[in-house]
Amino acid sequence: MGVSGGPDSLCLLDGLVRAQKKVIVAHFNHQLRPEAEQEARHVSKLAARYGLPFVSESQDVRAFAMENKFSIEEAARKLRYRFLFSQARNYGAQVIAVAHNADDQVETVLMHFLRGAGLSGLKGMAPITRLPEFDPDIRLIRPLLQTWRKDIDEYCRENHLETVQDKTNLDQTYFRNRLRHSLIPEMETYNPGFKQALSRSAESLTGDFQLVNDAVDRFWESSLGEIGEGYLTFTLEALQTSNPAMLRNLFRRAATHLNPAVRDVNFEAVERVVRFVKAGYAVSTKVDFIDDLFVFGEGNRLFIANRYANIPVLDWPQVKQPANLEVGVPVLLGGDWSLLVDENEGIKDLVGIASNNDPFQAWMDVELILGNLHVRGRKEGDRFQPLGMPEGSLKLSDFFINEKMPSRRRAFWPLVCMGDEILWIPGYRSAHPYRITGSTRRILHFELSKISFQ
Repeated sequence: MGVSGGPDSLCLLDGLVRAQKKVIVAHFNHQLRPEAEQEARHVSKLAARYGLPFVSESQDVRAFAMENKFSIEEAARKLRYRFLFSQARNYGAQVIAVAHNADDQVETVLMHFLRGAGLSGLKGMAPITRLPEFDPDIRLIRPLLQTWRKDIDEYCRENHLETVQDKTNLDQTYFRNRLRHSLIPEMETYNPGFKQALSRSAESLTGDFQLVNDAVDRFWESSLGEIGEGYLTFTLEALQTSNPAMLRNLFRRAATHLNPAVRDVNFEAVERVVRFVKAGYAVSTKVDFIDDLFVFGEGNRLFIANRYANIPVLDWPQVKQPANLEVGVPVLLGGDWSLLVDENEGIKDLVGIASNNDPFQAWMDVELILGNLHVRGRKEGDRFQPLGMPEGSLKLSDFFINEKMPSRRRAFWPLVCMGDEILWIPGYRSAHPYRITGSTRRILHFELSKISFQ
């Protein structure tokens, strides 16, 4: 059990001892106050008085916060729970008990509300939960979650418990303390039962959250494409036909799946992803999500990934080194693709060629091709005159954007060229000047195909 020495933790400790529970007293010294060492000794003596095992640890929370760019509150939480779960594993404990009370619950819900959290934040803390970022199996319990601070103080007085007072609880530079000492008393001037009302709302929202969570479970299963190392994919079609409320819950879950340490996935962060999806990825090639997570789209897939994700190239054709093309000689490309050029005399099926619906094959007038052919990736200054553009040309980068080619594909996407001129972009378009016409007598047939190893 986590014991700070304050009224909440001593009330819980005394209650567990009276209930004859097996308890290990665990104290974490945050090194934030000069009296912290004295408080650690006080808790040690208290454990000895109860005849209970005592473990402690001391770390510089302020330095940890600065090093990792956390708030003091978040740094303290991370180090404290890391210590508690480590000791629970060492002792084979089934649960970790902490002394969060009803006032803490009200403050937590209010914090989440002000940060724009959804149902998962507005329902507040659960009496029994797991924190996968620290341990997926050991449960965290909060036996005092429905007990008000005034009742805890009364219990300590009646039972003569020697509590210590943490002076940082009065420091209003901390967000939670400003809520406790300023905002909540102000709200009580509008409604004397404000805390009780907010507590009831959180309890009610817990049931609502479960209903929503069940629906999100089903949507997760139907829309999830792939779970990879540091990334998830979802199908665009499923996302675009869903309502924004479902998407917000799905993306919050995705964030915590990829980064269990993430907390308070706020409305603004989630809404960026919702807008990105609803725009069909048109607004950007990539958007930041929250912490080190980002989102991007490729074809019919939405990727949510962290910066360390091992995202595969999938089955794209890629060309890392230029290669010459000869008629009848296949050229192997990266991604297990083969590019073949064949020459045919005459045109047997002009209609079939004109109505070609396979973007990975193309036909061109051989008599218009006056130089050697090769395949390469893109380079600076590339331009392209796509089929259907009788005059002028486009920057290749603009063509890729217009065609919504995912940015990760562009650098090494194969380009069939004659000199510096692009004749064909497999999967997309051939060049207008080399198209088949009624006067064409001889043709070149280009085909890019996936190699089968069966």
